[in-house]
Amino acid sequence: MTTTLESPTLQTTALHAWHQANGGKLVPFAGWDMPLQYGRVFDEHAAVRTAAGLFDVSHMGVLTVTGPTEEAAARWIDSVVPNAIAPLHPGQAVYSQFLNNQGGILDDCIVYRVPQAPLSETFKPFTQYFIVCNASNTSANMAWLKQHLTAGIQLTQVSPTYGLMALQGPAFKQVLASVGVAESSIPARFTVAETTLTLPSGKTASVVVCRTGYTGEDGVELLAHQKDMLAIWEGLLESGKPLGLLPVGLAARDTLRTEAAYSLHGHDIDPTITPLEAGLGWSVKLEKTTPYIGQHALQQQANGLTRQFVCLKLDGKLIARQHDAITLEDGTVIGEVTSGTQSPTLGYPIAMGFVEKSKAPALNESVCVLVRGKAIPATRVKRPFYSGL
Repeated sequence: MTTTLESPTLQTTALHAWHQANGGKLVPFAGWDMPLQYGRVFDEHAAVRTAAGLFDVSHMGVLTVTGPTEEAAARWIDSVVPNAIAPLHPGQAVYSQFLNNQGGILDDCIVYRVPQAPLSETFKPFTQYFIVCNASNTSANMAWLKQHLTAGIQLTQVSPTYGLMALQGPAFKQVLASVGVAESSIPARFTVAETTLTLPSGKTASVVVCRTGYTGEDGVELLAHQKDMLAIWEGLLESGKPLGLLPVGLAARDTLRTEAAYSLHGHDIDPTITPLEAGLGWSVKLEKTTPYIGQHALQQQANGLTRQFVCLKLDGKLIARQHDAITLEDGTVIGEVTSGTQSPTLGYPIAMGFVEKSKAPALNESVCVLVRGKAIPATRVKRPFYSGL
């Protein structure tokens, strides 16, 4: 008798059928069936750098946090992230992480304080704070956060009911204007606001506009009810087509974020790497009044790091991949690559990784990367490789 092992069922977003019908190459990603690309990855990447791109990011986890008061909710979030939450004004957001007791990064996230003005009925669960985290870690994050809940705090995963799409690139404001959003209504960087889109079909849809992104370009992430996602997606693509807007898949999302030197959990950050080591110390408040998980470990580590995050420009055409060794020119191994790609914007291979701090190259100093057993000359460069912000 033979036994057939069935593959686990992949989750799908509200736009899954559209992706299937419009040339999306679908691949498993973090338990979801997601579009890798629609056409040439280079074209999708270039659209974001020169015009605008639209991403389905509804696989991301969206969690709401409410307490007896907003101050109570802020204090609780402050106890589980190293950045400062209590000082946030209504509508502001910050990048942060969830840490283990050793200061290692369980996941990274963005914490948003809901705007002061009451949101519409569409967003009834969003009353105080919400958190967006990585798709692959959502279930683990929920379980971990529930272990640390205190009296009166309610934590809810609302992403089954709400979806996210990202509109990124220098023409994003013109695309929003084409669906009735005046530039004066677009929130500033790392703030959020609710607005209404008027789509080409005449349909209107409420969205929470978050001025955040993961591409190295200015843009927004749009939070919407699942029932409105398809109409918004199709309406934006129709209105934005004359402006060069393209749908963009996971492949270009990765090349874009690597050019911007944004960390990817499971590659550049993980539970063995702290924010201080990862070059994310700006997002950590070592002396925050509210004690948080991992604080003591970070305070101890701040006295002296043993490894350092670096960005490298490689010679030639070979692309470095995760775990490729970084060496001195004499062959001494000093670290390894965590992410690498061919940069479509810059025209050469780039990589990120960690090296022993005592042997870390200075900016513009040469090292080597072992790619498929071949020592490729590389130069340490300033982070990020590219920024359109």
